[in-house]
Amino acid sequence: MNESLQSLHAGKQFSVKNVEDVEPWEYYDSVRGQGPLVWDESMKAWAVLDFEECAHIEMNEDNFRHPYKDAPDVVVQIKGGGRNITVLSGEEHIRMRRFFLKLMTPPLVERYRQAQVGPIIAMLIRRILEKGTGKADLCSEFGDQIPPRVIAALLGMPWEDDAMVAKILHLHEEIMQVIGTGFATEEARQKGLRVSAEINDMLLPYIRDRKAKPKDDFISRVWTEAPGEFEGELTEEDVVAISRELFLGGADTTVHGIANVLYLLLTNPEVRASLDADRKTNLPIVVEESMRLYGSVMYRFRVANEDCRIGNTDVKKDQRLILLHSAANRDPAKYGCPHQPELSRKPAGDHLAFNKGPRSCVGMGLARVEMRDAVVAVLDNLPNVRLDPAAEPPAFKSLFMRSWRPLNVSFDR
Repeated sequence: MNESLQSLHAGKQFSVKNVEDVEPWEYYDSVRGQGPLVWDESMKAWAVLDFEECAHIEMNEDNFRHPYKDAPDVVVQIKGGGRNITVLSGEEHIRMRRFFLKLMTPPLVERYRQAQVGPIIAMLIRRILEKGTGKADLCSEFGDQIPPRVIAALLGMPWEDDAMVAKILHLHEEIMQVIGTGFATEEARQKGLRVSAEINDMLLPYIRDRKAKPKDDFISRVWTEAPGEFEGELTEEDVVAISRELFLGGADTTVHGIANVLYLLLTNPEVRASLDADRKTNLPIVVEESMRLYGSVMYRFRVANEDCRIGNTDVKKDQRLILLHSAANRDPAKYGCPHQPELSRKPAGDHLAFNKGPRSCVGMGLARVEMRDAVVAVLDNLPNVRLDPAAEPPAFKSLFMRSWRPLNVSFDR
């Protein structure tokens, strides 16, 4: 056991919180022998490390409910309201999911790629080249900028507004930190209410404008098409709640996904060589392997509906489960060479980065397009791009949402 791992174990019970700002995978491997479930006293929950068990739990919502189903009013308020897709369940969730999927069909995603993703990436690359330094941080100057600008464009907001985009990134990071705590403390809940109100204030002018003057954007489609999935007209509060998850889900996780696939490109010579040899075939696989290895969301929560047995553990009704995607996506029982990218792995997309089952990510097609096109733009426009040895190196910090950052690079001019 190496020194850093010894320090994680020294005098401590197992906890997901022990790996904040620390690469977590060796720690998780060190406790796998205890079984697929390990009790986390600080989180008051069973941590699930096993891929098959995580997938089974996510795919069986009748047995393992999403914790938002029991959410108190304050949590619903933090999430933007009762029509937010994440707090819905049963038939209402199915209907809302059906509406979201109508916004993300493959032909529409390709249209977004041409009309929004392409021009935004081109503008960001142009800014990097115009500096004339041959250096950039591919997180702050590039990858972080793509998803919030794309989703702003799709919502009919001014994606060129740098100050607005910076505010979106800040607010989304703050709200995800609150979600990562499970809303466990009063301090977290109060922070969540404050940040939620700021996000609502940002969206409301556009929501009100599109009700009066519909356009060709997501907010207009919420007003005109979402009522067809529900009985009665939608209120302004309903549209805020629906738009909130489009706003958040379409931006924050993909920010981290782009950083992680660029990190893999910059640090793994075999991955780089595979893209030089056959980009068309290998780029989609590289994106999938970056999500398996690093993900964006480290864990998810579920709650047992009844007493049950998972692996060798008896779980009581209403006990919480922390589905450790960051551990399950490197489960050696599921993956050969789990800690290395494997470009021959099939199917490449068999991982938990987008969840499994009824709450799998409805925007995964758009996220994949943004990640792939970001890699292509870097390779095509930044010759001989490499990590800058004289600058701060990347680190895998934080707890709930993570990516390798900063990505300080040099390239030939």
